[in-house]
Formats: sequence, structure tokens, C-alpha cells
Amino acid sequence: MEKRLEIIAIDHGWSNIKTVNTVFSTAVNQIANEPGIFDNILQYEGKFYSVGGKRLEVKDNKVTDESFYLLTLAAMAKELKIRGKNSADVFLSVGLPLTRFGAEKDNFIKYLSKKRELEFKFENRTYRVNIIKVSVFPQCYAAVADKMPQYDRKHIVVDIGSWTIAV
Repeated sequence: MEKRLEIIAIDHGWSNIKTVNTVFSTAVNQIANEPGIFDNILQYEGKFYSVGGKRLEVKDNKVTDESFYLLTLAAMAKELKIRGKNSADVFLSVGLPLTRFGAEKDNFIKYLSKKRELEFKFENRTYRVNIIKVSVFPQCYAAVADKMPQYDRKHIVVDIGSWTIAV
């Protein structure tokens, strides 16, 4: 299969993870054993995680543990599946809240870039991803970044989150 650069935009909200084509709750929990059904199951580094359900508690930042990293893997898998791909070079365009953007941007880039070559399973389908670059933008911008070339004039984007509204 030919690899080509895939731009995957992910808005890392406290309540939902949003991509161009998907929305799912910001929830990930490790499960003890291999499940019988693989709906919304991420397998990474020999462990199984259930994705979705009751959202995570809000923390001081999004890099304190592996939760948002694992949710990013699930978001990439969901987007790649829709695009008919199992393998891709990926440019991640991600969003952080505007009020925390400056303070958290550099750490979030390091967090999402810590492994460039990834192999994981989502819903029992294997994905091989090579992270080419990670860029962080204020939330809502990341959700539309890969659609921008389609717009021929100015547009207003409104991000209505569970805790904030950003224009």
C-alpha cells in the first residue's frame, strides 16, 4: 500500500475528542484481559483499553498521564479507517484550549511526538503510523485545519465545548 501524508486534525477537548469525521467521549480505561468483543478497544504495547464512556476528570494539564496519548491513537485509527488506510505518514494538527494554549503547547508537542513510529490495534485492526510532525493550535482551529483549502473566503468557526466557547 502506498503511504502518503495524511493530515489528521484532532481537537482534544475535556469532554470529547473531535476529528473531521468523528466525535467520541474523552474516556479511556485499561482493561485486565483481552476482550471477547473489540468495539472501541485499543490495543497498545500489549495492553487493552476501552475507549469512550464516562469522560475523564479534568486535570491540571493533558500530559500528566497516558490518557490523551491513547485517545490520540484511537482518533487516528478512526480517521484512517474512514479513509481506507491502515498505514500512513501522519501530520497531526491538534487543538488545546485557547486559555491554556501558550502554557501547554510545547509540552503537548513533545507528548504526542514521543514515539514517531507506532504500531497499534483499534477494533482488532492493525495500524502503522509514522508521525511526521505535530502542530498545536487553539481548539476549534485543529478541527477544520485540513478543510481550509476548500474555503474560498472567510468563515467563522465556533467551538462550543462543555466548558468554553471559542470563536
